[in-house]
This record gives sequence, C-alpha cells and structure tokens, in this order.
Amino acid sequence: MSAGPSRSRDARALAEIAYADLLQAVGSNRSHLVLIGGLVPEHLVESDEPHQGTNDVDVLLDIGLVYDRDDLDFGWLEEALYSAGFVTATPNTGWRWVKDVHGFPVVVEFLVDVQDSAEQEIALPGAATLGAKNVRGPSPALRDIRHAVVGGQAAAVAGLGGYLAAKGASAYYRRADKDLYDFAWVLVADLRAGSGNAATEVMRVIDPSAERDRADAILSVCHLFDAPAADGPRVFAELSQAAGADESRESLALDAVVAVAHFKAAFADELARARSGTSDPDGRSA
Repeated sequence: MSAGPSRSRDARALAEIAYADLLQAVGSNRSHLVLIGGLVPEHLVESDEPHQGTNDVDVLLDIGLVYDRDDLDFGWLEEALYSAGFVTATPNTGWRWVKDVHGFPVVVEFLVDVQDSAEQEIALPGAATLGAKNVRGPSPALRDIRHAVVGGQAAAVAGLGGYLAAKGASAYYRRADKDLYDFAWVLVADLRAGSGNAATEVMRVIDPSAERDRADAILSVCHLFDAPAADGPRVFAELSQAAGADESRESLALDAVVAVAHFKAAFADELARARSGTSDPDGRSA
C-alpha cells in the first residue's frame, strides 16, 4: 500500500467506501457500530462551508461495565472485518484495522469509553484479535444516535448533542487539532443555520451531577476559543482554509470565537440551572 492521503475531501470519499464495505459485511448488526469521527459533521448540520474531511473512520462500541461483558460476543464484527477485506493495521494491535481502497490504506479504529483500563486496549469477547481502545470522552454518543447513509449504506451516527459532548470532551483531553476543528465547525455551522440549540442537545445526553468532569471538560475546551489568537480559533481558521474556505483567517477565527462563545454561554446557563435543580423533566432549562 502507498502512504495514505491526508485529511481531505478525497480521503473522506475513500473512508466512506471502506466503511460502507464493513457495514455491508456486518448486515443487521450495523446498529451496534456508532460512527463518531470526521465522517459525522456533515450529517449533523448543513453548511455552505466545506468540511475538511477525514482520512480514517472512528467507530464507538458499547461494552458496558466489566462484569457485564461475559454476555457479549463480537465474533460477528471480527468475521465481518475479514470478509470486507480488512487486516490489522499493525502487528498485535487489535483496535486498528486497515483496508486498501484504490491503492490507499483506510484505517478503521474501534473505541470504547469505560471506567476500567484507562487508555488501554480492551479485548472484545468472542473475538480472537479484535479489540477496542479505551479513550476518555466519547460515551455520550451512545445516548444520541441518528440514522444516516454512508457510502450508500444505512449507518448509525452520533447525533448533534452526542457528537458535541463527545468531541468537546475529547478535544479537551487530547488537544488534537482535528478535534478542535470538528468541534468548532459543527458549532459555526449550527449557529449560521439559525438553530442555536446545540447546548440544549448536549444537556440531553449528559448527567451534570454524575458526569461533572465531562461537563467541566466541555466548558473548559470552550475557553480555548476565547480570543481569535487562541489555539481553537487559530486551528479552525487554518484547517478551514485548507478545506477550501474563501474567508480570511481573521474572519474564520472570529466565526469560531462567536459560535463557541454562544454555545458556552447557553451551556453554562443550562448547566448551572441543572445543578441547582431548576431544569424541567425533559432536561431543558426552566
């Protein structure tokens, strides 16, 4: 295989082909695979601004608490990977699988977010090789799933609230440029579309009492967008231009500042109300 393409629109197309092949192979089990990475933003909001795309596929699995896993069997997923032409990306790494698509390697990564074995690979029951990397942040995506079509195949993807909660926490914990960009891109597009309900959607998928650290992480990543020269707006502007945006970097950075500030203010207000016990039964602020 040749070196993989960079994060781009062309790479996104290749990633969709690879994931569609896997979805076709898993058949009726596809609902157990939740797409959470760079393939998701364009399924959540409409935007005239192009998204940079992605060169890999991130899939979140639900394995629950450690003492519940004996009842699980992921043998079907391992069989589907082989059937769809995937192999492990590196020796002894069961959570990253790769498939050649038109001469380029597309990597699919399987992730979980559980309390035990932090930042380690977890073996999946019923599979000889397949595993999942345990990372902090993405579990809210399991509580907010919508249906989409990826590469012509029906797929389960994280909804707006689940995606932003997962991406915001991951962006804070990892500080990866792609996480900061995706987080801001969705918020900018959501604000431009006039919906402005991102904070409410995030509040629907987190428990502000039991998940205080996660809620605080989402607020904290917003602080990385407090000024145009801060890390968040700078990364958003750079990657937006790389994706083909026509605006100047200064204008793009300001877009990120405004959109994230709008979200942060609404989220902080709803969070404060929830923690003081003044939210309604549906999780909306009173």
